[in-house]
Amino acid sequence: MPSCSWKYFPYPSFKPNQEALLTAVSVAINNNSHVAIDGASGLGKTVGALAGALHACKPRGLRILYAARTYKELDRVVEELVEINKREKVSGISIRGRSETCVNDAVLRLSRDPKTVAELCSDLTKDHKCPFYENMDDRGRLVRSLRDEFLASPTSAYQLISSMRENELCPYEMIKLLLPHVDVVALSYAYLFDRKIRESFLKRLGGGEGRSLSQYVAILDEAHNLPDTANEYESDSIASISVNMAAQEAGTYGKPDVERFAESMLKLIKANAPGEHATDFKALAEAAIKDARISEDPGVFLEETHEFGEKIKLDLLAAGRLPRSYIHRLGEFFLKGWETSGSPRYAHLIYTEEKERGRSGGESIYICEIVSLDPRSATSDVISSVASSVSMSGTLEDLDSYCRVVGLPDGCSKVTLPSPFGEHQTLVLVCRGISTLYDTRGAESYERMVSKISEVTRNTPANTGIFCSSYGILSGLLSAGLEKAVAKPLYLERQRIQSTEQDRLLEDYKGMSKRGGAVLAGVMGGRFSEGEDYPGDEMNSVVIVGVPYPKPTAKVNAQISYYESIFPGKGREYGYIIPAMRKASQAAGRPFRNLDDRGVVVFMDYRYSSGYVKRFLPAWLKGRIHEVDDAPGVLERVVRDFYQ
Repeated sequence: MPSCSWKYFPYPSFKPNQEALLTAVSVAINNNSHVAIDGASGLGKTVGALAGALHACKPRGLRILYAARTYKELDRVVEELVEINKREKVSGISIRGRSETCVNDAVLRLSRDPKTVAELCSDLTKDHKCPFYENMDDRGRLVRSLRDEFLASPTSAYQLISSMRENELCPYEMIKLLLPHVDVVALSYAYLFDRKIRESFLKRLGGGEGRSLSQYVAILDEAHNLPDTANEYESDSIASISVNMAAQEAGTYGKPDVERFAESMLKLIKANAPGEHATDFKALAEAAIKDARISEDPGVFLEETHEFGEKIKLDLLAAGRLPRSYIHRLGEFFLKGWETSGSPRYAHLIYTEEKERGRSGGESIYICEIVSLDPRSATSDVISSVASSVSMSGTLEDLDSYCRVVGLPDGCSKVTLPSPFGEHQTLVLVCRGISTLYDTRGAESYERMVSKISEVTRNTPANTGIFCSSYGILSGLLSAGLEKAVAKPLYLERQRIQSTEQDRLLEDYKGMSKRGGAVLAGVMGGRFSEGEDYPGDEMNSVVIVGVPYPKPTAKVNAQISYYESIFPGKGREYGYIIPAMRKASQAAGRPFRNLDDRGVVVFMDYRYSSGYVKRFLPAWLKGRIHEVDDAPGVLERVVRDFYQ
């Protein structure tokens, strides 16, 4: 039975090492410091971090911002808060973006883009044309009743939105009323690390009381995602199609100088040969302005272009039309290119993506991208402002690299908690003689891999997961007869599929665990291999096919070079090796959630047994790896014996 001192822990007993998690979190908050925790799958990190944080925060009047990457992870936070609330009074909500929160069909018919929805919403509310917003004033007694109801028990975003829609009230405005008063806000990384969203969010968070981040503790779940996600928020891109549309829009609105600039820019972009090339968008903008015979100062011209695009958007809004301006986008992108030019923290790239469909001759699409190379550009302000922070993941094996890359101070605590699963519950295998190196790929090698995968699926009690290092390898397995060989229903993760379709597919797959079993095939780093739980028979075995190293593109090389410049001798590790090993480790941990789970992890690539690769894997994996011979039937026998 947990000690009475941990009154916010809602369960009758701790999992192994879970109380150490509560202690680490509580101590860090009480010391106004930061902690990074590497805790294996199945430890119960969500409820442990919440209980430890509430224990330290409540007496001091601090509140908690619990950040994660996916809505499913945020829902889990509310589920645990509901259990805590049965024992000790605690309030909390999970929140979603404006496009997810809006219930006004007049807005959603025009666009579901978050930025556009915000603009449409602002226009309608200003002109008193949104009934849901107006009802917030007209039905004050009902609004107060619902507010008190939401504060009495932790509430998920879905519950709040459904209730507000039913009562014809605005969910977004209700969230604004609740934010200053709840103990825990579960939110996506964007609210903290996307500077434009953070600025707006902090105004709502204070509710007019002037509350700052210094009165909050940040819990960063699945923190291994933070470096890449933070860089994404600081990056930007524009396609050649948008530049061309800006030229056409300028012609329509009678702006010949902008039209000439866009046409010159398009010409310069297309002058790049197919492939990927580093450039300087400030120099490119100056060259395009000169070629367009524009005498104005380049910086001033870009500002005016951006402002003119803003005016177009406002005019469209006033006319009740979609507020989209390609001129605005053109000015916005090249102003950012101007600002980041010469900064070692950014790379400017132009590359060819694919052939444009439906165009005669299949014209190439060119992408201009401003790539952020330093996550600290997004993370430092938050980390230095909050009262304390807790970073946790099951794949932060190299805690030093994580702390340095996201900018945690030198004195931050680093805690590694062992896996709660005994060796009798985990079988970790590496197949000798199997390679996914590019030069070794071919029909014969894929057939061998399919044969090995078949040996695993046939001897797994119910469900199996297969996670590949790329869609290319997954395609190779399918071409080699994967679907027929696994002898169970095969569920495929596909690129560019809607989240609702993904949810249905996953639900069907999990349901098959009670009907003879099925196989789920996807990619490492994808939706199904991270942030998703498969307890019990929902995934008994998992096969990791390939090592998910990124392609050696100009973008990847720029990242490695930048890390090497600020962390000498560590560039390749920080920018190439460690991110890949975290993806593989995340996928490998999917079968292990409940304390009585048993599972098999099969690494389908001989490199996982090498000393170099193994040292970047979590302790629970690298300490249990066994190599198996690639002769037919050997893998089958080992898997069968484990489950029997």
